[in-house]
Amino acid sequence: MIWLLAWAAFTRLPYLLSQTLLFGYDHGRDALAVLQLIKTFNPVFIGPWTSIPGLFFGPGWYYLLAPAYWLAQGNPLAGPLTMFLLGLIGIVLAYKYLGVYEAIIMVAAPLWLQLSTVAGNAFPMTLIGLLLVIILKKNRPLLLGLVLGLGFHFSSALAIFWLLVIPWLVKFKHWLKLALGILIAFIPQLLFELKHNFSQIQAVVSYFTAGESQHINPGKIAIVTQSIIHELSLAVLPDIFWLKIAGLIILGIGVIYLIRLKQFAFWPQILLLTLVPTVGFWFLHYNPWYSYGLLPLAVLGVSKILRAGPKPLAWLYIIFLIINSGIKIYRFETQDKAILTQHKGFYQAKMQALNYIYTQAGGRPFSSYHYHPEIYDFAYQYLYIWQGFKGKPLPVEFSYQPGAPTYINEKNALLAMLPPAIGQPETIFLIIEKPENIWHYPFESWLKQIKFSEIVDKKIIGPELEVWEAIP
Repeated sequence: MIWLLAWAAFTRLPYLLSQTLLFGYDHGRDALAVLQLIKTFNPVFIGPWTSIPGLFFGPGWYYLLAPAYWLAQGNPLAGPLTMFLLGLIGIVLAYKYLGVYEAIIMVAAPLWLQLSTVAGNAFPMTLIGLLLVIILKKNRPLLLGLVLGLGFHFSSALAIFWLLVIPWLVKFKHWLKLALGILIAFIPQLLFELKHNFSQIQAVVSYFTAGESQHINPGKIAIVTQSIIHELSLAVLPDIFWLKIAGLIILGIGVIYLIRLKQFAFWPQILLLTLVPTVGFWFLHYNPWYSYGLLPLAVLGVSKILRAGPKPLAWLYIIFLIINSGIKIYRFETQDKAILTQHKGFYQAKMQALNYIYTQAGGRPFSSYHYHPEIYDFAYQYLYIWQGFKGKPLPVEFSYQPGAPTYINEKNALLAMLPPAIGQPETIFLIIEKPENIWHYPFESWLKQIKFSEIVDKKIIGPELEVWEAIP
């Protein structure tokens, strides 16, 4: 067990220690909510919004992040650190309750590495899926209901399908305990609904009344199915081509042994919990991260296949996974890290932009405007407010354009706790990210909204990010 955790740390900590972490739209939005939570101690009853207008996740993600953000004093590293620790917990649980193959796959497979170094609301569903498998095997209906209910705090799109399946996997006499567990997990959302006249229920009714915009068709079926297979393969197979091919050959041999030996225990549960959501997503809205809760099911299935086949082949498969993870961390240290520190979506690049701005401003009042093709600049909003709590002066105005309406619920409450910016801006900074979806908000249209006389300096952070300094 110790060597498994040591290898997990060895392949993950370089990302965290170098602070090579994604920090974009969702991350900034969540960080703002968590910062307000730990600064005001006002309880929250809903989490981030979902793809259905007016419907929100439960607040579990915010409470999960809060301790790390408090200990790290707001450093965005708190999010990935939380996922790193959840990943270690998952490895320990898999080793103790499922087996060594499951634990090693969760240590070494590519997607588990990725999900342990990035923070996103759907990512804890990997732990939820693992707990569901373990508790199903232990036959604890109350705990099963509680964990299923918690799934709605991180991925309602997947949890709704499990809600349809799981009651049929437990005895009827246990349904009451199952329902009680679900109800306990839903208490925050129920309180919110009572306070807001059941607005979320109305939103769900409106959504299903209007119908899903992504209608089922052969193309959508193919895209959804291929996407889920791709995500599941990254959770159990090497992603380096020759290692992946070798791994598939070993699994193919294992499947033959599995069928010949008729070792089908728990396979109905694995297939139902995987296939029902997959078919469901053919009809409803789908994003790749909806499938993350299915990853432990893939791990369990592959482990069963490995156990059915020859033991030397099983350990050869494990060795391929470990080699794959070793190559990936080597590539990160020698190639990827230098590139990612300049990428517009990463924390280090954004902090380079802010450090340049504070140096150029030299204590003078300034304004800061941020071009994102999707408009929302939650990451920069959070970083400025975080710098404010660290004692640095706030910009006179910081937004996506001058005079923009307040579009961040937490901003006013957090700014009220900080010294206000004084005076008129003597200089303006424009943080510009490379346009990708320019049809959303063309750069030329955005630039016309900024009132300045001339550009006096430009700082190139990377190929996708630069900062301009302008005179008002």
